[in-house]
Amino acid sequence: MRSSLILVLLVLLFACNTTSSNEVIDGILEVPENRKKSNSRTLKLVYKVLKAKKANTQKAPIVFLQGGPGGPTVIEAEFWKNHPLRNNRDIILMDQRGTGASEANCIEIGDAMFTIMRQDLDNEGEIRALNSIFSECKKSMKKDEVDLAGYTSKENAADFEDLRKALGYEKWNLFGVSYGSRLGLTIMRDFPNSIRSTVFTGIFAPETDILKENIPNLENSLFTVLERCEKNENCNKRYPNLKERLLKAIKKLQSDPLHFDYEGKLFVLNRQDALTILILHLYDRRSIGNIPLLIEAFENGETESLLYAIKAIENLSNYINWPMNYSVMAYEELPFYDELAMIESIKRSEIAFNLSMSSELGIGLLKNWHSYRASEIENQAVVSEIPTLMVSGGLDHVTPVSNAKEAIKHLKNGYELIFSDEGHNLFNPCFFQIVEDFLNHPTQRPNTECSSEKKPIKWNLTMPDQKKN
Repeated sequence: MRSSLILVLLVLLFACNTTSSNEVIDGILEVPENRKKSNSRTLKLVYKVLKAKKANTQKAPIVFLQGGPGGPTVIEAEFWKNHPLRNNRDIILMDQRGTGASEANCIEIGDAMFTIMRQDLDNEGEIRALNSIFSECKKSMKKDEVDLAGYTSKENAADFEDLRKALGYEKWNLFGVSYGSRLGLTIMRDFPNSIRSTVFTGIFAPETDILKENIPNLENSLFTVLERCEKNENCNKRYPNLKERLLKAIKKLQSDPLHFDYEGKLFVLNRQDALTILILHLYDRRSIGNIPLLIEAFENGETESLLYAIKAIENLSNYINWPMNYSVMAYEELPFYDELAMIESIKRSEIAFNLSMSSELGIGLLKNWHSYRASEIENQAVVSEIPTLMVSGGLDHVTPVSNAKEAIKHLKNGYELIFSDEGHNLFNPCFFQIVEDFLNHPTQRPNTECSSEKKPIKWNLTMPDQKKN
């Protein structure tokens, strides 16, 4: 009898000390704002752990590294809630320092930036207006004793190492998207013994000169999309001579912008706004299919399509934390970018004509944000033997395939995967199946056969009169 009672108590004790499957754990991690300073103030970083659905799984967890820089992470919990990768692995989400719920600064900047976009300002005028709102933000942050030197990928990486230790994981798998790949590579460099394997999409490596290549990457991607429309019989019939029409429409918007109502207030759509709309639509294969229709809207002033596009820009303005974004870019990109090469690439551009001075002013915004600059290590390729899957979209205008090809040269156990018909965002079933197989067997080359299947862009062939009915 007594032995039975002891057995029951042991079972209850074990149950009390075991996290149940499918549980969600919310927490706060306290870290120094600047680890180089002994008297640094403390930041409180918000995290969430989605426990694996399978109880007592022994598989190493996945920590998701968001892009940006400056994108929030914990809000992605709903996406991961019932994701297949959660069946056997814990999913860890943490808002990076200065983002989301982790002590984000100047969260009102997004609205202010969108207000500037509403107006008919030329590039120089927009830069001056932006400089004003960022100056006010800096004053506010100084009043709150924010140390801008602490908002770097190195500090960010150390935060995640502290989180790993706090959660008691021996090793984990990194899953980084866009800037999250840059952060992940920094973690690989600084804390290699903590990582089992890594999956990166939209590769932004330390050695990538993202400022210099910005315009060429955009132009290459956009013109490739227009060529695809031209080679598609139905798309070309509906939207002939797209490239010529685009260049003509952008030039017209420079001197004769569109005026229309957006949510009760005037919106003036000029050339910069048109380029921003195109940039945003290049991110995803679903939105890529709307680009010909948008070019037509630029031509004839048909606003229905433009209103949806503008709403997406407004949402993005408020999604990114711009102080964090500027801090990382000023610290890690400004010391190493090739300014003359960047200006020359803009001069050669067909869509960014007359933007060289504006781009210099835009770089000036970063230069004025803070004076902290990284050492050479933040411009060097990461050398590692950690199994790594690097995934790129063939139409990616932000982080093209060439980024991954360069970075993977230094990864002994790196595997490259290309989805030729995808943009920067490429979360499709084939991709996740390959990721799952890779995570289960990271030392083996994954089977990528499904990625070679052609997935042509679904063009929006709607006619203007059809939209009114």
